[in-house]
Amino acid sequence: MVSTLWPVLTGWLAVHWRELALSALFLACAFRERGQDHDSLGTTGARALFWALPVAADVYLLLAGLTLDCAAAITAAQCGALAFAGMAWLPHSAGQNLTETPADYPASWTARISLPNKLGYLAAVGIARLYLIALPLAHDHPAAMWLPLGGLFMVLAYLVGTQLPVLPWRLTKPTEWGEFLTGAGVGAAIGAVLVAGHVDFSALK
Repeated sequence: MVSTLWPVLTGWLAVHWRELALSALFLACAFRERGQDHDSLGTTGARALFWALPVAADVYLLLAGLTLDCAAAITAAQCGALAFAGMAWLPHSAGQNLTETPADYPASWTARISLPNKLGYLAAVGIARLYLIALPLAHDHPAAMWLPLGGLFMVLAYLVGTQLPVLPWRLTKPTEWGEFLTGAGVGAAIGAVLVAGHVDFSALK
């Protein structure tokens, strides 16, 4: 099975790596920008402009490219709306700062949450948010039912973010790296499930 699966997957990646990479980079930048302070927009405006709209645009481009497609537009709009709902209903601030301690931040209630609980919370939020985005996609793209598992990448993103160097501008601390990598994971996951139909599974028989 592995001997037949590997060439099929590598061949698929060779053809579609650009879509996956662009989707990952686009949503990585969007999710990081959403987490930035935007006084003129407020939290709600930032969620709409820097997350709901980018998710909708990403889904549309993966479904229809640069062509006009009413069905793809409706699906993309639904995904964007549910991406906004996921951010509004399921905030992840309680779990995002993995390095804070009660000694360093005595006034912070999140500093008193244990690391395992923070990681578990991030996993639950990530899965639930991607489940919402998967709902409009699942009818025509059955692989989207696997999309919620991509939410587990949120845990890895914030863990890895604690080990990465400080960079200028938008990547100046671990939580900002966590946001960037979380967006990249969401973009890669959405890209993967929407181009999964191009895998020739008949070759595995």
